[in-house]
Amino acid sequence: MNNNKSIFHMSALATCIAAAMSQQVVAEEAKAEKGIERINVTGSNIFKGSVNFTSSSPVVEVGKESIEGIGAISISNTLSRLPSVTAGTNDASNNHDGGGSSGISTTSLRNLGTARTLVLVNGRRYVSGTSAGDGYGVDLNSIPTSIIERVDVLTGGQSAIYGSDAIAGVVNIITKKNFDGVEINAFGADSDAGGAARQNIDFTYGKNFDGGNAWVSLGLANQDNLNARDREFSRNSINVLDDDGDGLRETLHVRNGPMHVDEGAFKFGDLSIFGNGDLFSQNAPTITSDGQLNGESDFYNQTYYRKAIAPYTRQFAAAGMTFDISDKLFADLEINYSEVNSSTNIETAPLSVVNDVFVVNRGGTTGIDVANSPFFNGSSAQSQLLPYLLNSGDGSTSLDRVETFRRLAEFDNLGVENRRTTFRIAGSLDYELDSGLLWSTSAVYGTTTQVQKNTGDVNLVALRSALNIEEDGNGGYQCADVTDRWQGCVPVNPFGTVDSELGQAGIVGFSDEAVDYISVDTGQNGVIKQYVVNSALSGELPFTLNDENLSFAAGIEYRREEGAETPDAFRQAGITRRLQVFPTKGSFYSYEAFGELFVPVADWLSVSLALRAGDYSSIGSTSTYRFGLDAPVNDYVRFRASVSSAVRAPNVNDLYSSGSASATGGHDVCDGVDASTTGNIAENCRSIAAISNRIDSTGAFTLVGSESQNERFLQTGSTDLKEETADTYTLGAIFTPVEAFSLSVDYYSIEIEDAILNVGAGEIISRCYDVDPSEFDPTCGGNVVRAVNGPILNITSQAINESEVRTSGVDIEAYYTYEGFDLSLSASYLDEYVTTSAAGVERDYKGEVLYPEFRYTLQSTYSLTDDISLFAQLTYRDETQNDVNNDVNQTLSDDINTLDSVYYLDVRASYNVTDSLNVYVGTNNLFDEQPDIIPRLTVTGSAAGTNTEPRAYDIIGRQFFAGMKLKF
Repeated sequence: MNNNKSIFHMSALATCIAAAMSQQVVAEEAKAEKGIERINVTGSNIFKGSVNFTSSSPVVEVGKESIEGIGAISISNTLSRLPSVTAGTNDASNNHDGGGSSGISTTSLRNLGTARTLVLVNGRRYVSGTSAGDGYGVDLNSIPTSIIERVDVLTGGQSAIYGSDAIAGVVNIITKKNFDGVEINAFGADSDAGGAARQNIDFTYGKNFDGGNAWVSLGLANQDNLNARDREFSRNSINVLDDDGDGLRETLHVRNGPMHVDEGAFKFGDLSIFGNGDLFSQNAPTITSDGQLNGESDFYNQTYYRKAIAPYTRQFAAAGMTFDISDKLFADLEINYSEVNSSTNIETAPLSVVNDVFVVNRGGTTGIDVANSPFFNGSSAQSQLLPYLLNSGDGSTSLDRVETFRRLAEFDNLGVENRRTTFRIAGSLDYELDSGLLWSTSAVYGTTTQVQKNTGDVNLVALRSALNIEEDGNGGYQCADVTDRWQGCVPVNPFGTVDSELGQAGIVGFSDEAVDYISVDTGQNGVIKQYVVNSALSGELPFTLNDENLSFAAGIEYRREEGAETPDAFRQAGITRRLQVFPTKGSFYSYEAFGELFVPVADWLSVSLALRAGDYSSIGSTSTYRFGLDAPVNDYVRFRASVSSAVRAPNVNDLYSSGSASATGGHDVCDGVDASTTGNIAENCRSIAAISNRIDSTGAFTLVGSESQNERFLQTGSTDLKEETADTYTLGAIFTPVEAFSLSVDYYSIEIEDAILNVGAGEIISRCYDVDPSEFDPTCGGNVVRAVNGPILNITSQAINESEVRTSGVDIEAYYTYEGFDLSLSASYLDEYVTTSAAGVERDYKGEVLYPEFRYTLQSTYSLTDDISLFAQLTYRDETQNDVNNDVNQTLSDDINTLDSVYYLDVRASYNVTDSLNVYVGTNNLFDEQPDIIPRLTVTGSAAGTNTEPRAYDIIGRQFFAGMKLKF
């Protein structure tokens, strides 16, 4: 196939331009003298030499020019420019402290998620690169662009062809074959504003020999980090919403610099003070709509320490071989190995002495009396705290009644390092029977291992020991427990009371010795394994219809998936500041039988049928079908349509995840309830003793900020899950009025039932509390845990089959070629994207940031001379909104809610210095388009360190790259 003329266009369209483009097929042609010209068809298991075989579903092809045209080191960067594709995670959206996804890039067709997008390499499955406790998805960073020949994107349900997971469609990555010679590639890129540089170098050697070919490829790639503080739009943390059109009215944690001004602060109620007794400044400046400060602030700027782009390095080795064992028996083998090392970090950990260390909210006690403790005796903090404690509550002066909070400035930032290795070996044997049929058997083994190290954390048990102090007899203080002292325990003063007895003894904050004793590195190890064996018989049946043979494929497949993730003992025990996590381990296997039939009914109509039946160890039996029509009316018009059912069996994460934890807040519907509040929610809240007691004591159950933000959300899997099912439809037409021009228009519709999901924290609380009091369960089925004084501590969401998803739209592809000039258009219109909960609540996402109504990519190549070629690509996203449904209880101004449409222009020029040497230069985002601001607490939300949605917007800015390709 001529890849220079197959960029972002449907292969079916290319068929109408030139017979050499093989009508929507991914061709791997055997030698001409063989009895069967073996062609592997994307979207079919039928191996067939007939050039009349066509697919009834649209296939978008991404050629080598598209990859090289933007200087990509990950194919995800290229795919995300397709209108039908959204990145699942990328190097700008995986930079949070959770750690598991750092360094991973995944892809999502139709915004239906990575788990519903089946990624293949040369038509065979590829092992997941996502930690078993975090999710499921092939890591595209593990597949180097240098070995990729092209990518076929086949949308719509393809489960009858490929099995589970192909609900949204298939991404089939085709690697180099039959490479002969030496090729060396090297390029580097940097941004105009600095940061996020990338480099790549790779070497490929291949050799044809009698009856086959062998090749090997080695390479290194590097993505530098981009600090959030190095871009105007992301240097300040923008957390709160605006309702007056004047920019963000209130913004927490903002300061344009690295100062830790709150490191000695503790808070109670609405009052916060420094350790020296001064009132803590509550001055929160406004921020303009472009994210800049309108004033000074003493609040802590979290974003200053975060990364907008997480760095990673990749080293890889890949090899392939094809050889003819005999005139009838053919074999191929491919081996891939990659190691990706990544890291990221956020700010230093926050710490509540009362609730994190002594877990008072879970029934513990500090044992510290503000009226008589060396932490406070003689300090101005004591003189302020005592009146507050004595004048409220029962007169107790225990520190238990005070929310003490500080940043652990003496410790390192919270960081994570990941080393992720992927190994995959795949091979096949094709045997040509005397009858002309082809028997093909293939096997795949893949494994991903991940070693994760977390830094900047503290051992809360050790910290508790360091707060249990006594006089040492020499005018100073020591840890009270002798065993703790032997292990290195020294007193700490997290309250920063320099004028207290402890402060006068020189103990303020955390000494270096204390940091050594309390700090702890944590981590986790994980492994994922995949085994697939497939055997199929295909070819032409011994009878004809319309003077053409019917074609078929029939076969069986075995697949096994395994996953395990083991956190360190500290995090399993929940004795660090990071959230508690638990081990994950599980597996499933399946046996499936499949069959396909291609029926040439008439010159103007072909029918394709496919059936697949499976038996899963996890869910039992499944079945899917596909029915397609291809109707070439004449040389100028072709119609096509397909109807199919698809399934997605729950993966290891869905079934066995023991808990992926995250911090959350603001979901307690009891907040603000008093004795006179009416309604089921209020009545159910008052039925809880801790809430009722607090209402009796203070008049209302009103949460302070630290209580509201202390929720923990734990998402787990469930072995009770069943499969998702989907019905998909496509209907399209292809027009070729002249040989040089083609146009296709395709309508698609996908409806998913029993979608697997973890219900959100707010929805869990709403469903639990908004019921008749006679039906109310205070524990919400064991999924909600409250503190002894009332606030929510933990919310657990177990995966369930509940939601329905419905999406539809229109894809448009156009292609024009004339005397060395190629122009292609790939466009998508989103008609709807609606989810429906079990309660019947619908939410339409159309028009929100990841669901624009219109997207398109316009691409052109032009051969100026035999040695000079030009490439240009224009990508467009329509105007969107943060909250298109206005279904949240915080109102955004039009300025903040509306996200402008955006164009990105990428250009590249290359020059053949000699027959062997090509050099090139290019730029991405030529006009330096900047992203729109998305505050963190909106419906859409923003990725850590970006203040925007980096899966929709470029956050690097204008980038330049230059490189060379040497072939001999």
